[in-house]
Amino acid sequence: MLYLIKPDNYSLHRQDLDEMYKLRYRVFCKELKWEVKTHNGMEKDEFDEKNAYYIIAKDENGVVRGCQRLIEMTNPCMLDGSFSGLLTSLKDFKHAGYWEASRFAVDHMYDESYTLKDSQILVPTLLAGVMEFGLQIEKVECFLTLSFPGVAKLAALYGLLMAPLKQSEISGETVVISGYPPLNVSYKKLLKKIKWTSSEPLLRYLDPALKNTYFFKINQDKYRSMSGLS
Repeated sequence: MLYLIKPDNYSLHRQDLDEMYKLRYRVFCKELKWEVKTHNGMEKDEFDEKNAYYIIAKDENGVVRGCQRLIEMTNPCMLDGSFSGLLTSLKDFKHAGYWEASRFAVDHMYDESYTLKDSQILVPTLLAGVMEFGLQIEKVECFLTLSFPGVAKLAALYGLLMAPLKQSEISGETVVISGYPPLNVSYKKLLKKIKWTSSEPLLRYLDPALKNTYFFKINQDKYRSMSGLS
């Protein structure tokens, strides 16, 4: 299940957010050996829980197994903070409709209820959630992301069209800033990849006014029409 955590419902997801930071710590610090800010076994930076939207994936037992952070470029984000100077044309993207996609992580600690196969299907599932966010939840023209060169090739297998904007070196490693739009064709390809046949959206979220009640922000008929599920 995918859940959308928004700035107005952070308080309803305190445990999920903390579990997400622990997952990011395991992936970025323990597995990838990144030098990032940590505290008490959590990876969290100055851009978290301010203007960030989070897509988190939970398994059947409610354990957080994957995540993605989305911040509109009109707000402070990594590309003009931690990685300022990498993209000289950054000002061209500091407008409404452009979003930074960062902190994509998938759990690789397997057990009887969460296997390697589960983690592999989690990647296109999270990407489908990002597409749904851009097509249905917010007015997104383009997502910007910082990744390794091979990521674009992997993304292409899932139907994402990532255009390289700038290649740079960080701590001896080559990284690429890319942009990709939320496209309906990509969305449908991802839904097919994960065998999603339900008429309901992927993303669920809690309304602050009605705790523990899940809402879909979009019109169901419009969703079925745009996603080709009707």
